[in-house]
Amino acid sequence: MKHFIASIMAACLALSAAAQFGIGLRDTRYVNVNYTFARYFNVELEHSVYAEKFKCQHIRFAAAYTRDVSNWRFQAKPYFGTLYNGNYYDLGALATVQYRPIERLALEGTLNPHYDSGLKYKTCFRVGATCQVYKALSLVAQYSTIPEYRESEKRVRAGLRFDVDHLWVMPLLSIPVESGKTKSIRVAVGCGYQF
Repeated sequence: MKHFIASIMAACLALSAAAQFGIGLRDTRYVNVNYTFARYFNVELEHSVYAEKFKCQHIRFAAAYTRDVSNWRFQAKPYFGTLYNGNYYDLGALATVQYRPIERLALEGTLNPHYDSGLKYKTCFRVGATCQVYKALSLVAQYSTIPEYRESEKRVRAGLRFDVDHLWVMPLLSIPVESGKTKSIRVAVGCGYQF
């Protein structure tokens, strides 16, 4: 029995030694905490910071698997979210492929099958490029239909990305390209820090 308990404790220590905690922000309005373990697996809890009452806030749980193969990175990230008052729920997945043809350039594509209980199913996507221009500074350009709030919109997103040690910050301008829907230009800030 002592050997069994010692084995369990050793496994827990090995797992925690290979794990990292992180915090982040997505599109200015969603904060998250995440836990990465065994290098490839990640779980994340995200909460909205809308200018609404608490019962109208959105909470989302996601799990991800990420794998690097040569100049390629693959990630699968299923998620489920809901409002506290239960008005609607959403679920889906983000399937991302990133390719680095040269060290300073990353090309990326994301497919997002997304179901919203009120707005029904929509297949969304994002394509983009990140180009490192100086040490920790990169230029970012994207075209996306992935919802920033709840509805899918066609948007061009452009801005900067700063990477310093365990911190990254990415301020973007999100510009609508579709007539007849919202015409607002948004500032979408994302960031993350791994402890």
